[in-house]
Amino acid sequence: MRRLSLFKLCTLLFLLFTLFYFYSSSNITNGSKLNSTQHKNVNNDLKSSVVKNKTNIDRIVISFVVCDSRFNESLNVIKSVLIFTKTPTHFVIFSDDKLEHKFNETLTKWKAILRDQFDFELQKIKFPKAHEEDWMNLFSKCAAQRLFIPNLITHIDSMMYVDTDTLFLGPADRLWEVFYKMNRTQISAMALEDDNPNISWYPRFAKHPFYGKYGLNSGVMLMNLTRMRDFGWVDYVTPIMLKWKLYIPWGDQDIINIIFHYHENAVYVMTCNYNYRSDQCVYGDACEPASHGVLVVHGSRGVFHNNKQPAFQAVYRAINEYEIGSDRMTVLTNLDKYLNEAPPSNCGNMKDSLLKLPIDTLTNKYVKPDR
Repeated sequence: MRRLSLFKLCTLLFLLFTLFYFYSSSNITNGSKLNSTQHKNVNNDLKSSVVKNKTNIDRIVISFVVCDSRFNESLNVIKSVLIFTKTPTHFVIFSDDKLEHKFNETLTKWKAILRDQFDFELQKIKFPKAHEEDWMNLFSKCAAQRLFIPNLITHIDSMMYVDTDTLFLGPADRLWEVFYKMNRTQISAMALEDDNPNISWYPRFAKHPFYGKYGLNSGVMLMNLTRMRDFGWVDYVTPIMLKWKLYIPWGDQDIINIIFHYHENAVYVMTCNYNYRSDQCVYGDACEPASHGVLVVHGSRGVFHNNKQPAFQAVYRAINEYEIGSDRMTVLTNLDKYLNEAPPSNCGNMKDSLLKLPIDTLTNKYVKPDR
């Protein structure tokens, strides 16, 4: 009798243990499936978010610094963006007190004409009190302000900085999209000074460290300001200026090169058609990507205003003569006309590259924004 009872007890325990085992296994399996499904959903949500950001740019932020005689030139930067860009654009303008009223007056009139296509904010020139005079006159007046921007406009995450002698020839969206090509370690994006050691200034003349083999040109500079703040960007610039100030003829650009000499992984290198200068064409075509169209033309060394590069003058003249609110096709008509009228030159031979994006943007491929 006792043996039978013991047998029944063992049988009962075995059945209970078996039921518990299958129940636990079922839960673990279901839990794994649930976690797997949740993980997939999270990845899909993240992927969708990234794709959405890449294809739907809500606002573009562009900044420049201007003092003294560069007012008209800087207005043409804005004008060139407004001609070719349908995405709403926010301009952050650093200027001296003399120009504040002129900017307010002109840009308020333009806003009334174009309504919601752009807005702007004016920022005062502000350097650290220590060495303020050195900073103010480094290279050209106010130019070094760009080095301190990450700490001056902390309400902005990212922006595209351009020199006042630059003009867009296509949608600014294309330049903004470079942000999505940068990896998590990269805080900025720029084009090389030149990729030819016989032309590039840095390998031939620089007496200070510079990026890579050829150096960077900072006339067009994408700045992820949040990452630059985390990087401690502004903490670097004054010690570098004090150490190298007798050897940096290009001022802020040289300081930028010194920083990225020691932090090469922190910069994304753009192609030359995003910062197209006369160096890329003066001796013949030295910028293969320009065959796909020049997005930003950079009139460094005064080529928009002197007679050294007639093709660059032609581009500037076509933008300068455009009246905000008038037919944008006049820009294309005049650009083609002035390039054809320009005296022959190697840069003039790049006419098709200079016209490609304006044609694509202003003709059948351009979708006019609703206003």
